[in-house]
Amino acid sequence: MALYKTRAIAIKSINLSESDRLVTFMTENHGKVKCVAKGARKIKNQFWAALEPMSLIHLIYFGKEHQSLFRLNHSDIIESFQTIRDDFDKLYTGIYFLDLIDAMILEGHREVKVFSLLHQSLAALNQQSELEPLRRLFEIRLLSLAGYQPQLEHCVLCRKAPQNGLISFSYAHNGILCNSCCRRAGSDIQFSTGTRNYIKKLLEVEIKTCERLKFPKGQTDEIEKVTHRLILSHLGRELKSYPFIKNMAEL
Repeated sequence: MALYKTRAIAIKSINLSESDRLVTFMTENHGKVKCVAKGARKIKNQFWAALEPMSLIHLIYFGKEHQSLFRLNHSDIIESFQTIRDDFDKLYTGIYFLDLIDAMILEGHREVKVFSLLHQSLAALNQQSELEPLRRLFEIRLLSLAGYQPQLEHCVLCRKAPQNGLISFSYAHNGILCNSCCRRAGSDIQFSTGTRNYIKKLLEVEIKTCERLKFPKGQTDEIEKVTHRLILSHLGRELKSYPFIKNMAEL
């Protein structure tokens, strides 16, 4: 059996038996993997703290290559991101990030950039107070890394540049439409050139400084309708963690 060593972030942990847990990790070197943690439900078990979702750890696990379930051997905490856990708004945002990774990323594929996105986003979440730009950034960049980056430069059907004014967008075609293609294919939403430019900035700005990207009043909802509805169009469902974020925003 092969022994694997890598940095990893715990995605979720569920009970497997009276003493064992099944833990999903996003690893730096081997993509998303699932490991059985023997005895992890015992109070004094060495793995207990390291298996908490969002924990960044040094992970050692073993198993046969290409199998779907591995055995956890050892784990040491690098960063627990406790500041996130102490703030409900940050906590549910972090859980939403983990849920998105779990829903959109397949197991067994090396995804170094996805691991980096998650790691940097949790680090930013740990430090930042303005969370809306970070949520939108995570959505659009994860879509991009998963192969679903929307076409925002030109019409997705005929490649014409968009005209000034409101821009039409099709979720089915995953891109903007010119006026003539919009009349033929139909659009799902229209948004301003400013919104398009902010979404493009989310794909380019450094994650650790995205808090400085202040959304103008009135455009916040418009940007969310693009990025979050793109998530919904690809997943086909709303993740359970997202309504908690909306509820926190209304409090």
